[in-house]
Amino acid sequence: MRINKIELCNFGSYAGINTFEIQNSRSKKRNIVLIGGKNGAGKTTLFDGIKLCLYGHKAEGFQTINAFYRKDVKKIFNDMSKFESGSECYIKLSFEISNGQDEDIYEIKRSWNIYSGLLDEFERFEVIKNRKILSEEELGDFDNFLMNLIPPELFELFFFDGEQIADFFLDENGNERLKNAFMILCGYDTFDIMEKNFKRLLFGKKVTNGQVEINYSTAKDAVQQLENEIANNKVRLKDLKDEFDALNSEIATSDKRYKQGGGVLYEEWNEKFLKIKEEERLREDRNGYLKRMANDFIPYIIVKDNLEKLKSQLQNEHDKQQMEALQKSLKLLLPNVMKKVYDRLDWKSDDELTDLVIEEFDAEIFNKELDKIDNILCASNEDFDSLIRAINIYLSVEKEEIVNAQNDVKESIIRSQKLREEIEKCNIEGIQTYIDKKTSLLETKSQVSVQMQNETDEIESLARRYDEAIQILKREEKKFEDEVKTQSIGDLAERSIAFLDSLQKKLYVNEIAKVEILFIEKIKELARKSNFIDEIKIDNDFNIHIYKNITFNSKKVCKRIHEIGNAEYLNEYGQTHCQSILNVTKTSNLDEFVIQYGKTNEDFSVLQEIDKSRLSKGEKQVFIMALYWSFMHLNQHEVPFIIDTPFARIDSEHRTNITRKFFMDLNGQVFIFSTNEEINGEHLKIMDKNIQSTFLLENTDNRRTNVIENKYFGE
Repeated sequence: MRINKIELCNFGSYAGINTFEIQNSRSKKRNIVLIGGKNGAGKTTLFDGIKLCLYGHKAEGFQTINAFYRKDVKKIFNDMSKFESGSECYIKLSFEISNGQDEDIYEIKRSWNIYSGLLDEFERFEVIKNRKILSEEELGDFDNFLMNLIPPELFELFFFDGEQIADFFLDENGNERLKNAFMILCGYDTFDIMEKNFKRLLFGKKVTNGQVEINYSTAKDAVQQLENEIANNKVRLKDLKDEFDALNSEIATSDKRYKQGGGVLYEEWNEKFLKIKEEERLREDRNGYLKRMANDFIPYIIVKDNLEKLKSQLQNEHDKQQMEALQKSLKLLLPNVMKKVYDRLDWKSDDELTDLVIEEFDAEIFNKELDKIDNILCASNEDFDSLIRAINIYLSVEKEEIVNAQNDVKESIIRSQKLREEIEKCNIEGIQTYIDKKTSLLETKSQVSVQMQNETDEIESLARRYDEAIQILKREEKKFEDEVKTQSIGDLAERSIAFLDSLQKKLYVNEIAKVEILFIEKIKELARKSNFIDEIKIDNDFNIHIYKNITFNSKKVCKRIHEIGNAEYLNEYGQTHCQSILNVTKTSNLDEFVIQYGKTNEDFSVLQEIDKSRLSKGEKQVFIMALYWSFMHLNQHEVPFIIDTPFARIDSEHRTNITRKFFMDLNGQVFIFSTNEEINGEHLKIMDKNIQSTFLLENTDNRRTNVIENKYFGE
């Protein structure tokens, strides 16, 4: 649909006939109609007029032409024209719409007779299609066609008010409006119509007992109710957690202020004295050790080298004594041993052979080095053992141990001095006020904790009931499907309803995924910040969740999981955040993550949900425009966009991106109503090659709007 001409007569500030002749351009690139005017020049009046011409009372939210609608329209009639007899008020639009093969040319005119007392005569609607006036019956078909082209539910999307578009997505029930818009843009609202028709057939044709269908419907309602209750409880739990965190923060702040003022608790006061006592006991122990060392060991440490020489002399003399004793024993024993050997061998005794054996044994045992040792000490075996033990004890003492003991004493003195200084600075005045406040905060915290536990228990209970309800639903759905297999028209309708439910879910997932991908592409083009939003998720209820990559520390994450448990961590930080952790760390679940990363200290970037309420007005507007653009790309028809206040809440840094990557990137004809402070200078140059027509609105005396064609601010 492309608008070629707009004509207003005595509508608002447009006195007489005012025409907007839009230059005909077959190039889809030239799709921008730029209409400039200062505040009060008539831009919003034109904006409302186009919508009113197309949809009449539906544009104002009325089901029929009634007294309230007439009252609203009368307010729009030009004040000066009211006094002119026979003056009329109307809006006329000329546009073309493709029928798949060619272009159909339409001219529609909606006029009002404000002097008529009858509602039937108040408004007149005429349509000319390809130079032929449509009949009453054809008008009804055209109205339905127009409603399908731009349904009333999408008025606020195609008739885009920059000041109010954020409310469409983010205000109360914004998710419901978003869902309706999504279904219409994708053509899925047809499913609702089909389902209603199937149900009409079902209840009109079915003659068998309808209890199975009733049970199935009841089971679906039960599941939906439990889902709503769980969602509400989670919201309450989140609010309690926020209150709990706020109390923790207030307690920490109170503690910090009290301590910064020198305040301490009685326990801390006593603890410092106990630490001083511990230091005194440590010094007493270390000094005792040093005294023992001085009395018993230091003389020997001084002559350590001599002790080692003494030990060597003792060992050598002892070894020499052992050798000499062995030689002596052999000389006494061997003659008798040899005599016994001769007897067993029945040999004749040979003294010469015996002497030779003794001589060889003696040679084997003899040690020349030991033989050179002088016997100075001549210690007995008992004295040798005693002396060696004593020497080893003295040699085992190291100087470092004594030095360490001395350092321990010095460090203890320093710590004691520091503790005494801390005690002098301590202040226990005002402790009762501090304790009373903290006690009150702790009591409130305890109450909130109990409420949180109650909500958690309730959610777990609802979750169990939900699981049971799901099982019941599956059973009833199976019964429902089994029954419809054997029935005729009514049975076909039942199967169709179940099929549509399943098909819608699959189609939702695919189309929502497209929106999410388009959004990320567009937000990166529009936003000044490179890491403004990194991910978006639209859940089954069409609530929008936005995420940003934030650096987390593995040790801190594991600690948090240990503190609150897997389920609570998942509930607190969300499925997307937890899945992002698993993807980055290549683990399959939180338990595996804790096992692998519990003792590490690594930083990694994962997704964390952003609270949309914390976005600035400008950031929120950029976010909405990216979301709007991604949703509008689902539209299957070429429909004009009528945009008023294009740069609402948009700062100068973002305006270039919005001009280039938003307005110039919309599919279809784009009408932009701008003040002299919005589309001008640089932005006008950027979109110059895309401009189809320009108009300037002037209203110098605040009474009448003048339309100047082919002109804009600064020209």
